[in-house]
Amino acid sequence: MATDYLSSPQTTSREIDPRATAFTGGNFALVDLYRANVQAGGGGVIEGRVFTDCLIEGPAVMLVLENTHFESTNFGPTGGDLRNMLFRPLNGIAIGAIPVRDCTFRNCRFHSLGITGNEDLLQMLIAQVATVTDGQN
Repeated sequence: MATDYLSSPQTTSREIDPRATAFTGGNFALVDLYRANVQAGGGGVIEGRVFTDCLIEGPAVMLVLENTHFESTNFGPTGGDLRNMLFRPLNGIAIGAIPVRDCTFRNCRFHSLGITGNEDLLQMLIAQVATVTDGQN
């Protein structure tokens, strides 16, 4: 099983090793990683991964589960308010969202990704994450 995935900015989603535990650089869609993970027998949750210097694209909604951390993450254009990308589950369930558990996103950029999770996570993001204007990448 591969443990590290190094890429260049030209790397596409089709070149992702879904079994890698570390992703450094590159550009891929979260849904493509999820699909590849499921097809490789990794189950329906992206877990135990470290993403460094990656551009992770949507459109998708990421369900942030326990032990997932964001370090120097650029959440992308939010229309000036991070709350525009947050989704609150109405009944505690987020059907259709891509679950992420025990992952670290370090110096990554998101584009067209929504975030959902428990109320504590949503409130922490609102309080601690600086907003990003539409003109910044």
